[in-house]
Formats: sequence, C-alpha cells, structure tokens
Amino acid sequence: MFYCRELIKRCARNYPHKPAYVCGTQSATWSHIDQRSDYFASALQRLGVTQGTTVSICSMVAIEVYEHFFACMKIGAIRVGLNVHYVWPEMRHILQDSATRVLLVDVRASKLIEEHRAEIEAMGIQLIGYGNGHHFALDYETLLRENNEPQWPELNPGDPLFYSYTSGTTGMPKGVILTQQGATDCILHSLISFGLAPDDIWYQPAPSTWIVIVMSCFNLGNGMTTVIPDGSFQVAEFLRSVERDRITVALLVPAMIQRVIAEYQSGSYDIASLRLIVYGSSPATPTLIRQADAILKVDLLQTYAMTEATGGWVSFLTPADHQRGLREKPELLKSAGRIGIHFECSIRDDDGHALPPNSRGEVWLRSGTLMQCYLHLPDETAQTLRDGWLRTNDIGYLDEEGYLYLLDRQKFMIISGGVNVFPTAVEAVLAEHDCVQEVAVVGVPHPEWGEAVVAVVVARPAFTATGVELIEFCREKLSSLERPKYIVFVEALPKTPNAKVKKTEIKKWLSTTQGLVPWNITVET
Repeated sequence: MFYCRELIKRCARNYPHKPAYVCGTQSATWSHIDQRSDYFASALQRLGVTQGTTVSICSMVAIEVYEHFFACMKIGAIRVGLNVHYVWPEMRHILQDSATRVLLVDVRASKLIEEHRAEIEAMGIQLIGYGNGHHFALDYETLLRENNEPQWPELNPGDPLFYSYTSGTTGMPKGVILTQQGATDCILHSLISFGLAPDDIWYQPAPSTWIVIVMSCFNLGNGMTTVIPDGSFQVAEFLRSVERDRITVALLVPAMIQRVIAEYQSGSYDIASLRLIVYGSSPATPTLIRQADAILKVDLLQTYAMTEATGGWVSFLTPADHQRGLREKPELLKSAGRIGIHFECSIRDDDGHALPPNSRGEVWLRSGTLMQCYLHLPDETAQTLRDGWLRTNDIGYLDEEGYLYLLDRQKFMIISGGVNVFPTAVEAVLAEHDCVQEVAVVGVPHPEWGEAVVAVVVARPAFTATGVELIEFCREKLSSLERPKYIVFVEALPKTPNAKVKKTEIKKWLSTTQGLVPWNITVET
C-alpha cells in the first residue's frame, strides 16, 4: 500500500512548476510545497515530534495549513485542526483530549491562544507562530531555514493520520480517528466519482479545521490546482476568482449556491470556465436545482458524506441524474444518489436486520474509509461500529434502482451555514440556566444559512428571562453558529407516551407557522 505522503512526492516530480494551491494573490507550486513541508517536518522532529505525536494548528485559511498537514503525513504525526471560532472550554478540551504537543498558530487567529498562553504551555505544548507580529518564542519561517529533510518512519494502513473533531452529544467536540488508508482511499475513489482531471481547477472554500481538509487534498491524486479563499467565503470574490483563476469545479453548499445565483444575476461575471458545482452538507430544493441549471448553466453533483467515513462521499447524485430528474423524474432530485463503489450500504431495522428496497430504516455502511474509533470514547464507538459496519444514525431507504433517500439527517442534527450543529450540545448549555426547566433545540429553515438554531423553552415557575438573555448566556460556551438565533417560550413540550420530546412536531410547527420566528420561511416539499 502507498500513502498520501508518497502522493505528495509524485506530484512534486510530475508537476514541479504547476500551482498546487492558490490563495488570493499567493500561490505555491508542487515542488515548493513539497520542499517546505519537508523542512517543517524536519523542524518538528528536531522539536521532539515522533510518529504518533499530535501536532495541531489554529489558522485561518492559508497555504501554510497544507504545509503543516503534509509535514505531519511525512513523519507519521497526527494532525488536528482547531476551529478559530471555538470558545476556550472547547479549545482546551481538544488540546487535552488529543494530547497535542506542538501547536502552530496563525497570527490572525492568535487572540484566544495568547489569552490562555500560560495554561497551554503548562500542558507541555510548544507554540509556533507564523505571520508578522506574533509573540511566540518559536517562529515558523525561522524553523524552516534549517533546510533539512525529515526521516520517514514506516507506516501501517491503520495508523492514525488525523483526528477530526465534530460536535459531541455532551456539548464538547469528540475526536474521530481517521487512518492513513482511509484518507488515501477516500482521495482516490472521490476523484474517480467526481470525474476530476489533472487540468481541473478545484475551488474548495470550507474551513480546513474539520473533515473537509480531505477535500482540499484531492489534488494529491491527480496534481490539479486547488483554489482556496483568502479569508472567509465571499460570493462576489468567488465569482471574480472563477473569472481570474479559471476555476472549473467548485464545492458549495446550497445556501452558497443561492447567493451565487443572486450575485451573478446582479453583476457582470465571466464564469464560462465553471463546468461543475459539487454540493452537499444539506439538500438542495428542486427549485434551487432548476435555477442553478438555467441561470449558471453548469452541471451539478450532490454528495452525501460524514466525518466517520473520512468524508467518505458515500453516495453521488450525478449530473446525468440531475438532468433525468429535471426532465422526467422530479422525485430523483430529492435523492442523495447511488452508493459509491467504495461503500457497501444496508438499510437496517432497530434489531440490525437488513430491510428490502423502499423500506425505511437506519443507514449502515461498510468501507475501508471508516474511522478507527472515537478517541477516548469506547461506549460511543461500540454503539456506532458493529462487526465492521458503521451505524450512521441517518434514517432513509434505498429504492429499486439503488438510489438512497435520506429522511432524517442524523436524526435531528442541524446544518447551519454548512456546519453541523448537534441540538443536544446546545440543549446542554441552555439547561444550565436557572430559568430553563425544559428545552428542545431544532433547526428552522433560514433564507441565508439553510437552517438556523431555534430553542423552545419551558421556563421554571417564578423565574423570568428573555430570549436575548438566554442567547447571551450561551455566548461564552457555544460558537456563533451553535448559539440559538431565537428563543420561543412555551408552557409545555409535546411528548410521546414514553415521555420523549416530539422534535419532529416542534420542527414542523416552527417551520410552517408564520410569525413564530423573525425571518421569512419558505418550505418546499
């Protein structure tokens, strides 16, 4: 078996002068990024990093993110990306849980690290800064000037490559252990399924802190150029980048596609190079699909993925499927597509028995890209992994043609602005407030973010609090996308006979009753 680190060297040999990454006005060729990641890998080894040591990064979108990741690949270190929007309890938990020993810090994202520097250093973590004006003892560019090549340890397919932290049911992120083999298989199979070629220019806007770092590394499999935004995604700048960088394939979530269509219609942009938009994270409505087809005149490809499958890109609704849905089978546009060749998919009942086509049940998956386990969470691992199968917690069915239809995306998970938000994590925080007797958190359709977090609260007798106060209470404990955007007070939560809260009923009520939330809701069924 070969690994991602070999792919870096192959790209450097075969495409030495071709841009590997473009970020605004900056770019790095394959030979350049291979060389700099070599130098950083050697520097890490001089700092005592060995195979299996965790090396984290807290950074805005930047080319250095990939120099850091490639360096970790080469020496068998474990990569962890820290979300720059984390509050300190979340950041501290991940640093401790992952046993981070070295942390690379972008000066643009250093405020929280600076505020808690003494505590971080007390954990035995060495801090390296990059960018002008940082105040850390170790400087990234200085370390690279040694110009040494690293020693490559022997790797095994099951060795951890990185930990991807996702929202946990307890309120703290949980680490998903993803392997060398999983990442390599995911990259190569995805390139085939997406139909990406060496001449493609791939636009990948999502933050590199979580699992989508793998999508930013698809270029390892074919040497194509990847464009990343200089800062956060801005719709006008994206369209200018398509024109300037001749982008051919872009990854966008449906909320982004909606904004792109509006901006494209209001301005003057040349997007003739763009041939394909890949979308996922949340479903696109048939109306949005028709608009994208008619106005942008590009092919569409939908993916269904999950962190526990290394991104995995489990199923694909191809451009041909989209056209068939538009022409003759509109219900196909509500599908997540057919299962990828690198996955087995089974729909199971509550007892784990396989169900026939068109039967609703839980989606189970088997693949070489599956996670090894949840870090330090054996009980959750045992619940999720069964005899080589991954229980996704998604409810759906397979039709006679093998198309997967998802009915409940990770039960009640909220996808806001392309970010996964687990309601239980938000509920756990709100439940700490003295005013809150009971709380249920759901996602409500939002015109910009896809879904917005809304909390339905039963207040304790003799306690009073406003929605603004409860939202402010969450500020130090939840990120901006996790915090509720609105609070609805009720006398009681609807429940089943066995006392389970009827979240489906709550979501429907909030999503269909005008005036319950302060933004316009348009629901397409």
